[in-house]
Amino acid sequence: MFIGVDIGTTNIKAAAFDQSGVLKAVVEHQNHTVSPEPGQQEQDSLALYRKVVSVLRRILTHQKLKEEKISGIVFSSALHGFMATDRLGMPMSRLWLWSDLRAAEQADYLRKKHAEIYHQTGVPAHPMSPLCKAMWMRKHQPDIFQTATRFFDIKSYIWYRLTGLFHCDLGCASGTGFLNIGDRTWHEPALALAGIGLDQLPKPVNPLTIGSYTGSDPILQKHLRDIPLYIGSSDGALANLGSYADLPGHTAVTIGTSAAIRSVSSQPALDKLQRTFCYFVDEHRFIIGGASNNGANALEWLRKTVFKSRLSTENFIQTALEAPPGADGLIFVPHLMGERAPVWNPLAQAGFYGLTNRHTQTHFIRAVLEGILFNLKVISLALPSPIEMLHAGGGFSKSEAWVQMLADIFQKPVQLNSPGADASVLGAVRLLDPQLGTDQQHATIVQPNLQNAAVYERSFQLFQQQLPNSA
Repeated sequence: MFIGVDIGTTNIKAAAFDQSGVLKAVVEHQNHTVSPEPGQQEQDSLALYRKVVSVLRRILTHQKLKEEKISGIVFSSALHGFMATDRLGMPMSRLWLWSDLRAAEQADYLRKKHAEIYHQTGVPAHPMSPLCKAMWMRKHQPDIFQTATRFFDIKSYIWYRLTGLFHCDLGCASGTGFLNIGDRTWHEPALALAGIGLDQLPKPVNPLTIGSYTGSDPILQKHLRDIPLYIGSSDGALANLGSYADLPGHTAVTIGTSAAIRSVSSQPALDKLQRTFCYFVDEHRFIIGGASNNGANALEWLRKTVFKSRLSTENFIQTALEAPPGADGLIFVPHLMGERAPVWNPLAQAGFYGLTNRHTQTHFIRAVLEGILFNLKVISLALPSPIEMLHAGGGFSKSEAWVQMLADIFQKPVQLNSPGADASVLGAVRLLDPQLGTDQQHATIVQPNLQNAAVYERSFQLFQQQLPNSA
């Protein structure tokens, strides 16, 4: 048995799998985000640590695992978190999330004056980047910045609290903007821009680095005595492994609150227009792709805020099928929350285009669903390798209608894996056992409808014409 723990933005989740990749038990704990000022997104790091301890206690004492031997526990987490601590490891700031936009000025400066940083670190200049966040803290919160002893992302902080080790796995380290992906060391020009010393950041380590529990919780002391802890990697990289999208030509599409498209490569790849990121999966592989701020959150905005619909999300999606593919020329650019890939502009705005009096509510719904996918297709044009197969993950994969739109817009087959655990949690476990669950006899393949190819190609061209310039 293996246990994967994902430290996500919305939830912290732990899941246990047997050697066939079958989910045996899962527990989770919801997180709470605060926004002290517009554009700021923060969480309490000590509360997150307590929730990790809670899910570990619950999964290790789960009724279904009483007779099982646990061979290892491995961690996944969201990227781009940033926090400061004192010399005792106590937080001096909340955790600033990937969605925090306060460092827009610093991101604009990096993009215009230090474009070389992207080509050395693989992280596009955007407020999500911990490099930009550190530059903002240095300018606007000097009392915290100057007295802080160490700076962490969330997984490194929790790993430090669990094991006493000051480590950051290569996957999460490469999402900070501080790591030189060529030599796998902290990049001194980036450190200089932020005003951070080498000793203030955790040591970059192999995602299979092992630690032992050194905390004081009596239940964890008892159950983790002989179980190795593995530091793991980032949630996006592990989602590809958990979606079995880690072979050449296989690309993962994940749509939850936000959206992303990613492929795994044995070589790093950078985009001259800085449209894509390039992060480590493990010591030998990279994840290349782009993440959008706007996924199912755009659909929920339309459902709840605009139409105030009482339909379930799935039934709301089903009504979109009353409108034809291409929504009779109605185009939606889904930049409601600003945008990361493909435009990397935190000030980007959403909009409907081509609106006429023949368009109805069903056209708007279909246009939103298609616009989210068109945005991902734009990102896919910057991927280094052609797509042969898409792998769908996230909440949208439960909707047959939306998945069929994905296949039709890309004109590629889409694989849906057997329902089960979150892809990032399963991917974390596949770091320990790459063969786990590779027998995908129960996977479903959704084929594209060739009859919709031409109309979607016309709509996609119209969509591209409405995109704003990058920041």
